[in-house]
Amino acid sequence: MWSKPWRFAEGFLIGGGLFAVGLALQLTMGPIDWSLFASPVNWIMLGLLLAFLALMFLLRKKVYAFEWMMHGHAAVASLSWALGITLVMGLLPQTREGGVTWLSQMLTFWPFVMIWTWMMVISGLATINHLLRFKVKEIPFLLNHLGVFVAIVSATLGSADVKKLQMTVSYDNPEWRALSDDEVVVEPGIAIELHQFTVDYYEDMTPKRFASDITVYTEDGKNVHGTVEVNKPLKVNGWKIYQYGYDNSLGSKSPYSVFMLVKDPWLPAVYTGIFLMLAGALCLMLFMAPKPVKKEEKV
Repeated sequence: MWSKPWRFAEGFLIGGGLFAVGLALQLTMGPIDWSLFASPVNWIMLGLLLAFLALMFLLRKKVYAFEWMMHGHAAVASLSWALGITLVMGLLPQTREGGVTWLSQMLTFWPFVMIWTWMMVISGLATINHLLRFKVKEIPFLLNHLGVFVAIVSATLGSADVKKLQMTVSYDNPEWRALSDDEVVVEPGIAIELHQFTVDYYEDMTPKRFASDITVYTEDGKNVHGTVEVNKPLKVNGWKIYQYGYDNSLGSKSPYSVFMLVKDPWLPAVYTGIFLMLAGALCLMLFMAPKPVKKEEKV
């Protein structure tokens, strides 16, 4: 074990070591507080990450671990760990707070973050490697590794900049104020005016659809009219406005409607990463497609 060259066994042991270190950090420091990484801290972290990746690449001939992380054994080991811990996350209900175990709040669980950071570093090194020895046949692998890197970095560092606000709006009274998760009154820069709220019911009188007809006013002078339903948000100035609640006892006669306002400035970068991965997969299928065999002409 640990004799060169390293293969899958060493990769799985490294993953186990990262999990153990993460567990120690969880016990001593508690869960990760992502609010500490809000802009501009996350941008500084991104700069440091890119510099560290460049340094690792330059030292790859002197530090065997860095060179090994650019090979398939490392990629498979990190992907296996990442998929395994993500599967656990998918099987257990995730809560914002008050979960029974750490596994109920996986996004703030140190081992989860360290495993995915390991995979992100491997993807970053592979991207640098493919860029510097660019060949047309390696485009699919370049796109895949770059897509993984962009998606993970954007989803993790960008999570600190996600804003979620709750706004309660009464009829014909534009509301500019909203509440943050910690019950602080903030002004998001947009106002919502409620014109009509409706609820449709199934035959057993359980709600089937509830929606609000609204106008959104912005500080830069926009007036956007639309209907907001559950899972059908209205997008205005980077905000997604979701139908969230109402007075359940009054139904369609509710005097107010409650909206959830969400802004994620890093989301386009996450989508870009996903698009790059899909493009890489498509290119891989095209490059690896069997070439048609020419039929021999009869004499």
